[in-house]
Amino acid sequence: MIDKWVDVLKLFDLGEYESKTYAALVMNGPSTAKEIQTTAGIPYSREYDILEGLKKRGFVKMQPGRPRVYSAEDPRKILKRECEIRVNVVDGLLLEIGPVFNRTHGGKSGEEFFWTIEGKVNIKDKLIEIMEGAKKEINIVGTKDLPSNGIAEVLKASIKRGITVKCWGEFSKKNKSLLEDLGVKVRVCKCDHSRYVLVDGKEALVSQEDPSDANFALYVTSPGCTKLYQSYFDHIWEESL
Repeated sequence: MIDKWVDVLKLFDLGEYESKTYAALVMNGPSTAKEIQTTAGIPYSREYDILEGLKKRGFVKMQPGRPRVYSAEDPRKILKRECEIRVNVVDGLLLEIGPVFNRTHGGKSGEEFFWTIEGKVNIKDKLIEIMEGAKKEINIVGTKDLPSNGIAEVLKASIKRGITVKCWGEFSKKNKSLLEDLGVKVRVCKCDHSRYVLVDGKEALVSQEDPSDANFALYVTSPGCTKLYQSYFDHIWEESL
């Protein structure tokens, strides 16, 4: 089990020894450097430097006393934070680099995985198009207000077709009730990053404002990116229980 954890932790810019150290602390609870070294199989001469690095990144905390005792920060809190950082970085990069690529490559990519969309009408039309094509689920992050009548009608029709619709974000009591009346599953939590609508884990419409009311958005079908958005949504949805 620890080997699997280590492989995943490496995705968050942790080295082999750092990943093994954090995994050992999660598995064993508060431990001394010697106890961690025994479980993780790391040279004892390296353990203190590794623990200090993990402490600086917020993965580990140290309890006062002799000998020093270390404990892992809650992995749900840590990995949520690390996912948010990466989603924000990817969002920012794609919103900047996408238009540049379009200008220098005639607006086309060999893979055609990213498109920029400008104008509220165009974005709304694309949003309706991808939601109407949903086969299983529609996940929405960041909605503050009830979408326009056209969007609300699509959500209602989608639910009647058996599509699961989930909204995670900030809502007034009125808008939360209106969405729930449509059959939407709603969870309330402060949303301080990019907004997006994800359909079937394969298509995403991303913007800095809610896509139903944005002037500029990015349409994404890249499997790598949509998988990231899906994983992040699943995580924040479960965390907001």
